[in-house]
Amino acid sequence: MRGPNFQQFDLIFNKRFKFSETANLEFRTEIFNVFNRANFDIPGSRFNLALPTVAQAGGIYTISGASIQPGTAYTQSAAGGTFGLLRQTVVRDVGLGTNRQIQFALRLNF
Repeated sequence: MRGPNFQQFDLIFNKRFKFSETANLEFRTEIFNVFNRANFDIPGSRFNLALPTVAQAGGIYTISGASIQPGTAYTQSAAGGTFGLLRQTVVRDVGLGTNRQIQFALRLNF
C-alpha cells in the first residue's frame, strides 16, 4: 500500500562575524517545515474480517459467519471503517513530519 506524498522544506540562514584571523562568531537560524505542510501518516492496514475464525466446542468445528468467505468482495465496510483512510498526521515531536519549528544557534569558533 502506498502512503500519501510526504514533503517538507527546510531553510537555514548562516552569518559569520570575524573577530580575528582565527576567531569568529557564527549566528544560525534553522526553520523546519517552512510552509507548515501537514504530512499524513500511512493509512491503517488492519484487515479485521479477512479470514474466518474457527472454533471447536465438543468436537464440532464452526466457522464464524461474520468473516469474509471465498468469492466475497473485500470492501471498506468489510475491512473495517478506517481501512485505507487518512485519519492522522505523522506523529513526531521533533524531526521529519512535525509542525513548523524554528531553531536559533550562536557559536564561538576559535
